[in-house]
Amino acid sequence: MEKIEGPGGIECYQITHDSGAEATIARHGGHLISWKTADGSEQLYLSPLADFAPDKAIRGGVPIIFPQFSDHGPFGRHGFARKSEWNPVPAENSFALVASMETRDEWPHDFDLKLGFDLGADKLTMSLTVKNPSDAPFEFHTAFHTYLWVDEAGATEVVGLEDRLFLNESTGKLETGPDAPISFGTEIDRAYFDVGDKAVSLIRGKSSVLAEAENFPDLVVWNPGPNHGIGDLPEDGWEKFVCIEAAQTETRRTLAPGQSWTGRQILTISSAP
Repeated sequence: MEKIEGPGGIECYQITHDSGAEATIARHGGHLISWKTADGSEQLYLSPLADFAPDKAIRGGVPIIFPQFSDHGPFGRHGFARKSEWNPVPAENSFALVASMETRDEWPHDFDLKLGFDLGADKLTMSLTVKNPSDAPFEFHTAFHTYLWVDEAGATEVVGLEDRLFLNESTGKLETGPDAPISFGTEIDRAYFDVGDKAVSLIRGKSSVLAEAENFPDLVVWNPGPNHGIGDLPEDGWEKFVCIEAAQTETRRTLAPGQSWTGRQILTISSAP
């Protein structure tokens, strides 16, 4: 893992596979901002308007959601992990984050987080381990908020979630999807529950992304659509990504003192069928 200067002058670390595949992670947020497969193709979307200021979350890549998803609780939206400075552990291709005065101001618990990266020619595994070193239990949400690059969102489909129950985050209502792939062109903000280890595929023209998860019960699919009004996203930026997120969102996971939990997201690139 090599230290490099990233966009906006931020401190980043690059992991390189023997095949030539690369992953670039910002210390700020433990944030994966670039993933290139062996052929040099970028697999993630990073907004050209992303703000790299210390108190901001980076728009695009893979923000780490912890300890709260969205505004589903009394703490800051999507939690503090995506805006915290993580400590690199080069020998393990990982990053660590522990409780501090700043995190306790928002969430009054001690914790240890470890974020790991396992890179292959056309495959990336991200793991998050949460440990409770304190003498009291705590609860948390978490997710890998993954912005997958696409040529054109309107010509993209997500396959594998047909006819399943989801929470429409835009309306707050539970709905059941049709027996058809998810398509894009209007706002899509869906949290699918009890998906477990079910794999889904993002079909995006000449290539596809197989998204798998381990120990994450839920999965979120998001694209803001046109007229999104997001300040750090270009007006047409919605056309260049689809978010598929391994997540713990419906309920909070509880860790007793001394316990730990690990979840993984596995992304594999292949030619579209």
